[in-house]
Amino acid sequence: MKKTNIGRSIEKLFLKIKIYLDFFTVISVLGILLYRIDALRKICRKISLYISTWYLDVSLECIKNIYLNIERIFRIIIVIFLVTEILQWMWGVIWDWWLKNQNGRNRFENSLFRYLRDSSIPRCFLVTGEWGSGKTYDVQNFFDQYFRYSGTKIFRISCFGIDSRKEIIKEINNTIEQNDKSFYTLVIKVLQFVPIIGSPIEKFLKKTYGYDTIKKGSIFIFDDFERITSRSIRNRESSKLYRKSTSLLSNATRGRNTFSEFKEIKDEFEAVGKAFYKIEDFFTNNLEQSDIDKYNIVIGLINDIIETYGMKVIIICNSEMLGEKFVHDILRSKLNCIEYKKIVSPLAKRGMIDECLSNIVFEDTEKFNLIGKYLNQYVKNNLDNTILSLQFHNLRLFGSLLEAFICTANMFDTRDLTNEFMNSLFNSVMITHWGFYNGNISSLGEFPTGGNIEFLMQLFYGTSIELIRMNNTNEDIKWIDINISGYWILNLSIPENSKDIVEKWRTYKYNKTEMLLCEGKNNLLKSQKFNLLHFFYFLKQSDPNKEELEYKKWIDIALKPYDLRKIEVIQNIVDTMAEIFSGRIYEKVYAYLFEQLIQDHENEEVIGNSYIHDMYNTYRKKRVLYDY
Repeated sequence: MKKTNIGRSIEKLFLKIKIYLDFFTVISVLGILLYRIDALRKICRKISLYISTWYLDVSLECIKNIYLNIERIFRIIIVIFLVTEILQWMWGVIWDWWLKNQNGRNRFENSLFRYLRDSSIPRCFLVTGEWGSGKTYDVQNFFDQYFRYSGTKIFRISCFGIDSRKEIIKEINNTIEQNDKSFYTLVIKVLQFVPIIGSPIEKFLKKTYGYDTIKKGSIFIFDDFERITSRSIRNRESSKLYRKSTSLLSNATRGRNTFSEFKEIKDEFEAVGKAFYKIEDFFTNNLEQSDIDKYNIVIGLINDIIETYGMKVIIICNSEMLGEKFVHDILRSKLNCIEYKKIVSPLAKRGMIDECLSNIVFEDTEKFNLIGKYLNQYVKNNLDNTILSLQFHNLRLFGSLLEAFICTANMFDTRDLTNEFMNSLFNSVMITHWGFYNGNISSLGEFPTGGNIEFLMQLFYGTSIELIRMNNTNEDIKWIDINISGYWILNLSIPENSKDIVEKWRTYKYNKTEMLLCEGKNNLLKSQKFNLLHFFYFLKQSDPNKEELEYKKWIDIALKPYDLRKIEVIQNIVDTMAEIFSGRIYEKVYAYLFEQLIQDHENEEVIGNSYIHDMYNTYRKKRVLYDY
């Protein structure tokens, strides 16, 4: 790895020097020619004479000597340029010879090599896959690995927003021009700055760029192919704007005299429905046909590039957005494609971890080493069997998860970054991202810092996703406050109480209880140290109709840790119940619990829109759960 990084650094330095060398070589050539053109030499002579009238003791001979010394430097620059050009050409020849014997490191590279070397059948190479699966990365990495010194020209074309054949040809021509780094082109660009005559000469000598003017066998990469249109083309069936209700007039049309009374209304509804169908069919069909026409324009041009001009074409597109049938009908069939379908692998994710670590600069080296060691030792080893392979199979989402964890961990002191704490932090950040992308993040605000994540997930969501465990213990899957775990994804400010959060995580006292409950709800009876969360878990796992619950005794024990004199504590308990018991009612339990909660708050209502909040406020006033 170090050797590779050193090699890349040397390569970047050489390319940077080469840019300056090319530029100064052009200046050197023009500088030498300047003195060889008689008219320009006369102009320089007159300028020198004019300068001498400023009472400067500078003779023409002195100016000439200065020029001749500069000219020597010009000649040295030209010699160095010629030597580097010869060396670069020789290296390119050696590289192309080496490239002919390469077969690739995996099936993708093998198939792409075969395509690039096969000249018998005109076809293109299609790379498909979901958004963020790493399609573009794989293609770019392939050409960077094998073709960076090759003489084969590679042009990357972005299809984003391309609307016509004229636009895509313009994009191709602009890309070819931008990739022209030849010495001739550089000379022409410099000539335009010559006074009076420069601009006309530049226009006269400038190259004409187009796909029909470049070398046969050049490679075109059409990226973002699915973004030619902003609409997804999945099928010809689309959801209708109008749906006739089966119950809207069902009651109105029953009985002896009601049909005639509502017949006109029903007919009008049917007419409105037909109008919606006609309008939507018109726009849908026209929009879809317009989008398909755009793709056909691009495909026709690609086919011309392949068959007429003998180029190699690679298309990168999101097949999930376009739809498999469309990809088949338009791409596979019409272009005779070789297709590689990209699926995110653990290997790609391991590479993403390395990339994230290299892209973030830490001021504290020790902290960076601790975080990197944890990711390499524990996260990499769990890539095959955790949610990371499911929810975060998308590389972009996985990359954001890694960056969120690294940035969040960086907020803590080095002494706090134990493996146990970092594992809890990573799991917490992962769960927060999971909640964010699934739109159910509100319950996470009720998770207590230090609580067993598996227990909390089962309590609030009814199931637990797979977590990263280091030693199969309870200490490394503890929840860390939403203000910390959601710092990155929720765009929050840096919490000021991070030390207090670490202390809460470290001193949480219900670990054994929650571990027992995860093994079975009846284990609550084995522990006298529990709170309302644990009782609620037991309650959700039980069937009050079949079991005689000792809910009063358990509620009394569960309420001991709470300061019920504070209304904010009551508010928090009711909020938590609203998150946990969505759609479930335990009348006797609720009535007894509310009775305990309202002791000091009969005149204070709780705020909330759920039926649990309504029940509490009704019970506070009337000592019943329902206000009929």
